[in-house]
Amino acid sequence: METLKSIFRFYVNSSIHVALAISALVSVTFIKFEVTNGNMFLFLSFLGSIAAYNFVKYSNVSKLYHKRLARSMKGIRFLTWFSLALFMYFAFKMSLKTLLYMFPFIVLTILYVVPVFPNKSNLRNIAGVKIFIIAVVWTGITVVVPVIYAEANMNFDFLIETIQRFLFIIVMMLPFEIRDLEYDSSSLETIPQTIGITRTKVFGSILLVVFLLLTAVKELLSSVEILSTILVTTISLLFLWGTEKEQSKYYCSFWVESVPIMWLIILVVLQNLFS
Repeated sequence: METLKSIFRFYVNSSIHVALAISALVSVTFIKFEVTNGNMFLFLSFLGSIAAYNFVKYSNVSKLYHKRLARSMKGIRFLTWFSLALFMYFAFKMSLKTLLYMFPFIVLTILYVVPVFPNKSNLRNIAGVKIFIIAVVWTGITVVVPVIYAEANMNFDFLIETIQRFLFIIVMMLPFEIRDLEYDSSSLETIPQTIGITRTKVFGSILLVVFLLLTAVKELLSSVEILSTILVTTISLLFLWGTEKEQSKYYCSFWVESVPIMWLIILVVLQNLFS
């Protein structure tokens, strides 16, 4: 049992789970835009997510969980460098256009951690922008770049999907901001710090309503699209309102991060049911 617990902790702490969540969102995009040749990009996004998230979590700037992870850091470092090496290898097999569109999101990830501004700050420490930077990066990597990679139609539905994904990511980040209230400096001015926990949940609920209603304006609308969006909205709402300042260790880092994977499963199941 202890061995299984160690494997699970490594799975979560090494960012494999969040990388799967990001890959699931890429898969959701591919399904919605009927892309069948996206395996290479899926693999690339998975490897890049492991490298990027571990870079953000375990850099010198972020020391939140270092003491707890001292024993497993060697394995995490190896996985990070291995993933980065494979990412670089497969990146060279991508088209120049795909890499050019991916580049700004890679830069944002680096600037999120590395202090390059005049006051030796980084994007994460600029008041009020942390959650929106993450939402921009996730939206770019899971919607914009995959559609460009697949040379799919960047039509009105693409615009709506991009807006929806941005709103969805913001909502998914709110439980983390509530969790980190006791760790985050007050200078960050996160949403829960600014308006409180209850109003943060109300704010997230409003975003989810907008996320759901935007589905209705899509030009190509199916029963699968409607039902899957309703279900993922409901699940997200439940996790949002179930978030507390004092929560179980893996509430956010496993369960909330599982919502994109649930979305993919829902989409695949409904497609099979309605096909």
